[in-house]
Amino acid sequence: MANIHDIARLSGFSTATVSRVINQQHYVAPSTRAAIQAVIDQLDYVPSTMAQNLSAGKTRTIGVILPHTDHPYFEQLVTGILNAAMAGNYHAVILPSRYDQSLEQDYLEALRRHAYDGLIFTSHGLGLRTIAKYQKYGPIVVCENPRKIKLAAAYADRTPAYQEAFQWMG
Repeated sequence: MANIHDIARLSGFSTATVSRVINQQHYVAPSTRAAIQAVIDQLDYVPSTMAQNLSAGKTRTIGVILPHTDHPYFEQLVTGILNAAMAGNYHAVILPSRYDQSLEQDYLEALRRHAYDGLIFTSHGLGLRTIAKYQKYGPIVVCENPRKIKLAAAYADRTPAYQEAFQWMG
């Protein structure tokens, strides 16, 4: 597989100039751009997404920790998360947990290694304090009220609706 150094060597231009052409940046003469593009086409070069992510410092991937999929609550959550991810030009990866604390710890360690830009815990087996310690490696959102634990949260507070329902029954 060809890389940017191969293109630079064959075209006779620096890797910096080749990079500017690949990333569609300005400051490249049209004749230079055409010569480099001809080598890119000849080698059938395609930029590595992994290399681009490394360069940008982002994977554009969010991990969604999901205990199981056979419940309408989680189905609705995943649908909403996937729609929001697509709208934000992110990929969402479903990470099944079965409430397995060891597996959830592995996902947190993957965040630490920058495999994901962030994690969403739809539910969890690990304690919130353990989860919160990993926020220094990337954003973490829980789908519940974290109470006194400092964690970002997205959840529906159903208490007012239940109180209103009981008033109707009373």
